[in-house]
Amino acid sequence: MAVGETGFDFYRNLSPRTDMEKAFSAHIELALKYDVPVIIHDRDAHSQTLEVVKRYTSNSNFRAVVHCFSGDTNFAMQCLDLGLYISFTGVITFPNAKNVLKAVEKVPIERLFIETDAPFLAPQAVRGKENYPGYVKYIAEKIAEIKNLSLEEVADITSKNAEKFFSLNQG
Repeated sequence: MAVGETGFDFYRNLSPRTDMEKAFSAHIELALKYDVPVIIHDRDAHSQTLEVVKRYTSNSNFRAVVHCFSGDTNFAMQCLDLGLYISFTGVITFPNAKNVLKAVEKVPIERLFIETDAPFLAPQAVRGKENYPGYVKYIAEKIAEIKNLSLEEVADITSKNAEKFFSLNQG
């Protein structure tokens, strides 16, 4: 279980920014109360996301992942410095996703998740189709290529990351 996805979306600006910030903070506080992780939505709002997250990182129960990562290496490093995990989607298979690909190179595999963000962002090999969880293989293959690992190693490590992050298999 987790709280989210929550955070900022400045792409469409459907809500006032102050409302997004209040909701984001309230969701983080709820996650802390119940000792569950936060799934962070960050779209065109990197500095605001970091500003809010920094308020909570001193709490030892705080765990969060930036889902559907769309930032550059600098943002990725700032997230990692705050203890966040980073989750990559089919975007990493797009030919023009150079900044995100550079971030994949720098993020340690032990702090990385893979996701589809279905039904959106289908990997390049299946662009135009509705995305679904089975396409996560394309993302894992791209990470394996970038990290010089086997597909099995990527699957094993990212599965263990999820087990740890979500407190799965705890007995």
